[in-house]
Amino acid sequence: MGKEETLLKLKEAESQIRSVKDAAEQEREQVLRNARREALELRERLREQAEARYREILAAAEGPLKAERERILAAGHSEAAKLTARGQANVERAANIVLEKFRGALRA
Repeated sequence: MGKEETLLKLKEAESQIRSVKDAAEQEREQVLRNARREALELRERLREQAEARYREILAAAEGPLKAERERILAAGHSEAAKLTARGQANVERAANIVLEKFRGALRA
């Protein structure tokens, strides 16, 4: 094998190495792009699942909370009605006491 032939084979080998290297680099880039895309898709899918679960939890909690709210409001309305009735009774009694004192003052 002559010098020229050896140099040609070296150049050919270098060219093949460059081609293989370029192909490997392109494949690496493609794999990275695919991995990033899949990661984004997975993140989006998991976010959607988390939001759906959040809505389910809120919906499940809404019923008991609404019932508890209604119970508390009913108790508050009942207590307010009692206080109003007592207040009315006190107003009438106070008015009677004032009238009696006024009448007593007129008689005196």
